[in-house]
Amino acid sequence: MIVSQNKMPFTLSKFGKWAKSGKFCKAALRFSVAALAVGIGGSAYAQTQLIPQQPAPGPSVTESPVPSTIESNPISSGGIQVDSLGGLDLDSIGTLSPGQGGLGYDMWRQSSLQDVFSLITQMPVSYNSAVGNNLAKRLLLSSAGRPLDDKPLQSAQSLLSLRLEKLAELGAYTDLDNLFQRIPTRSDNEQQARYRSDSLLMTGKNGDACQVIRGMSATGKDSYWIRGMVYCHFLQKQVDQALLSLDLLRETGEDADPLFEELALAASGANIKISGKSAGRVEPIHWALAALSGAQLSEDLDNFLNPGVRNALIQSENYPLERRVYAAEAAVTSGVLSPDVLIDLYSGYAFEPEEIDAAVGGQIKREGPALRALFLQAAQLQAVPAARAEIVKAALDQAAEDGTSFLMSRVIADLVTEIPHSSDLTWFALPAGRTLYLAGQRERADAWLLLARQYMLSEETAAANLTSLWPYARLSGMEGGERYGTLKGWASAQSGIGPEVLNQQLVMLRSCMQALGENTRLSWGELASLEIASPGLAPSAALLYGLKDAQNGGRLAEVVLLSLIILGEEGPSDTHSLALGGVVEALYSVGLQDEARSLAIEAAVLSGI
Repeated sequence: MIVSQNKMPFTLSKFGKWAKSGKFCKAALRFSVAALAVGIGGSAYAQTQLIPQQPAPGPSVTESPVPSTIESNPISSGGIQVDSLGGLDLDSIGTLSPGQGGLGYDMWRQSSLQDVFSLITQMPVSYNSAVGNNLAKRLLLSSAGRPLDDKPLQSAQSLLSLRLEKLAELGAYTDLDNLFQRIPTRSDNEQQARYRSDSLLMTGKNGDACQVIRGMSATGKDSYWIRGMVYCHFLQKQVDQALLSLDLLRETGEDADPLFEELALAASGANIKISGKSAGRVEPIHWALAALSGAQLSEDLDNFLNPGVRNALIQSENYPLERRVYAAEAAVTSGVLSPDVLIDLYSGYAFEPEEIDAAVGGQIKREGPALRALFLQAAQLQAVPAARAEIVKAALDQAAEDGTSFLMSRVIADLVTEIPHSSDLTWFALPAGRTLYLAGQRERADAWLLLARQYMLSEETAAANLTSLWPYARLSGMEGGERYGTLKGWASAQSGIGPEVLNQQLVMLRSCMQALGENTRLSWGELASLEIASPGLAPSAALLYGLKDAQNGGRLAEVVLLSLIILGEEGPSDTHSLALGGVVEALYSVGLQDEARSLAIEAAVLSGI
């Protein structure tokens, strides 16, 4: 909520003077707003609605071992039934079955309900990792039986409500809306109703959102419902009623929201500039009101956007291209957004043919997102494999200088997939293989490593590329990969990096390979003799021992949850090697082998290997 001590010095409507003269208690205020709701129509929210639990047939999970997005299956609105809650177990409701990426109905088997509730409360809501973001959503969206009820929750606590809260904080509003279609409205408490309203606003179901808002406006204690009524009156073109609700909102003296007031004035037809000086988060109600008023949120607010609002801005053609691209680049780098969205945005840049031709070896005057878009478009237009490979390598080399290697590798991976591994491209084996290992295209990446091995005796670059790709082959589980190198051999071939960084990389690789059951032929004793400072702070012993205990007990979802907490918001790039190895081993042991390997590869790329 946007909070400020400043109040607007003018009256917001013709009712302003009357409103200021009265003293309204909160109950009277809610009564007044509820009365205004009658102008919109009767509330359907109070009806008991129940959506069938079984999802309609949907697409299977993507072929990629770790999909960048999770598509939960919506239920059509025609499936609404009037019924009582009966014996419905709300905590077990989800949108993902095992075939859709769910972790399985038994994922909480033998886990304590109270412990699970406490751990989900600690769960981060952002991850600098595609694997982390993917696992978090799958954990929260899976259909699953309740954990062991050996330690009952307090009466006000609910596992379902906590899952909804975390999905909202992740900004996963489409997934949240799909989940709400399976949850009867009668079960909603005030907070849950707010998440339902937000998910409807962010998926364009504004009329349905106003049904929820009207249903809560008379009894809800949060000022959110008054703001919601302001929006709903504007939606129905009831400007006077909207402004009266806004005056009443200001009379509470609580939760001043300058941004909301500015957007409301814009919706009323006033010529006002959205200042962007308000501190706090820009939430779905702000986004919906901005869209309704035709106002554009100030760029100064971009660092305060709710993740779901940020995703909406990225998709909105009403905002400047470069602003959307910057937001999309951050989201792709952190693994929140599919690279396809950013690739589409890059296509919006216009370049002269001379600029495209100069992408390799010429004088380039572009920088930042425009430069990355130039490289991408030049590679897309080039049909000759060798020429495309040159552009891709130039793009990745530039990204290494800019500190955007991780981003560019994700963006350009599909183009690399289309380049055949041929004898005249042995020089391209390293950038191609590294990019494809990160993208989860492991068989194609292995082909580039084998190409380098085939020509290692005749071409110097091939031998170097083989050595550099070897760690990724081992982390990916390439069959026979141990024959193509050793950790010592890899370390001796590294140049241009200091011994401290190299030692850190060695420890990280040794830890992850051991966790994946890969024999490294390098003992911990040998590594211990080196001067090593592992990056990241070691997590608490309780978390590490808890993860090991969950691993030994085969408690899959608990392993995922503890792994997410240990990885934290910074993800594998800032996780202590001991903890990273423990997470990779635990995920691998409970059947999430692809996710474990993808996490280890992410860590390797982020560490600069």
